[in-house]
Amino acid sequence: MNKWRDLTNRTWGSLKNTTWREVKLEEIAPFKYGKSKVAKERITGKYDVYSSGGHCGYSDDMLANKGIIIGRKGSVGTVYYSDKPFFAIDTAFFIDSVDKQSDLKFIYYLLTTLKLEEYNNDAAVPGLNRNLAHKLKLQIPDLETQEKIADVLSTYDELIENNNRRIEILEKTAEEIYKEWFVRMRFPGHENTKFIKGIPEGWEVKRVGDLVNVTSSKRIYSKEYVENGIPFYRSKEVIELSKGNFISTELFIAEERYEEIKDNFGVPQIGDILLTSVGTIGIPMLIKEDDPFYFKDGNLTWIQASSKIEFSSYLYAWICSDFGQQQIKSSTIGTSQSALTITKLNKIKIIIPNEIILTKFNKNITIIQESINNLLKQNQNLIKQRDLLLPRLMNGTIEVK
Repeated sequence: MNKWRDLTNRTWGSLKNTTWREVKLEEIAPFKYGKSKVAKERITGKYDVYSSGGHCGYSDDMLANKGIIIGRKGSVGTVYYSDKPFFAIDTAFFIDSVDKQSDLKFIYYLLTTLKLEEYNNDAAVPGLNRNLAHKLKLQIPDLETQEKIADVLSTYDELIENNNRRIEILEKTAEEIYKEWFVRMRFPGHENTKFIKGIPEGWEVKRVGDLVNVTSSKRIYSKEYVENGIPFYRSKEVIELSKGNFISTELFIAEERYEEIKDNFGVPQIGDILLTSVGTIGIPMLIKEDDPFYFKDGNLTWIQASSKIEFSSYLYAWICSDFGQQQIKSSTIGTSQSALTITKLNKIKIIIPNEIILTKFNKNITIIQESINNLLKQNQNLIKQRDLLLPRLMNGTIEVK
């Protein structure tokens, strides 16, 4: 119990400015419980549905017009904000109202700094202890200052979201080009092309394994992890990086171990693709930078496309397309937890265009990918700046005028 006493006695914030006041979280923003709604009940609807893991579907029911969602079970302490009506399921708490001296958006940003994951009352089944969280002592400024702080941080989030929308449009454009050229077969010059058994003359159907080498990493044991060194990625890091999200690296291996692997077995190069292959299947990460890292075997498959760079963008576009995803998903094995084996991936057949069409496609896709990469880098910088600013604004180190 000493752990909980220490946590609840901790004071978050600063009294450097005398206009700041000390309150308990329950006094300004009490948590409400989400309600049960099984997966089949959140397939369609006009309102977003949130769980502890974030957005998880849609519903015609709503619990709040806008508000904060906090992870209660599973992803304990995660914090999300919705400025639209939403429904929160029973793995989450939500806040839809605050006292008259508080700003809802400010409270959202404040909650992201509180390390709520520490208020977990069950090691076996993680769950955020509402009573402990409610007793948190906070130092918060006057309402006007809260609104100014929320406005500054919201500006960063709006820029990030705007970039995300632009990225989504570009990704859909790339997928549409792939679909138009290689599924509908309306590629440049298709009108004058002879087709043989549904395939343009000069094109081929090949197995993935005949095009590139598909493999995995060398096993890294937990005893080999070090405090600092070369980043070591698992599926969850690869999924976040594939979205361009800024991550906080949790695992590292020694530089000497990395160099040993690099010299004897090789490491991912620019143009290679990592593919999630257990549980969450088919999420690709195209290697675009030469920053050193290594990755976990088993859950991730390594497509060594850098050796045939002309196929790298094409393979990546195929994987990202609905058509490619269907092929990949239909090749998985397992019932309780699906998996895509190297053998199965190697056997998937894909259409390979002639050199002229492949070159034209790569030219189009490269322009799109470069635009996406630039937006992702902008977002990473914005996230870094926001996250550096956030604690300073919340403890009064930086004054907002």
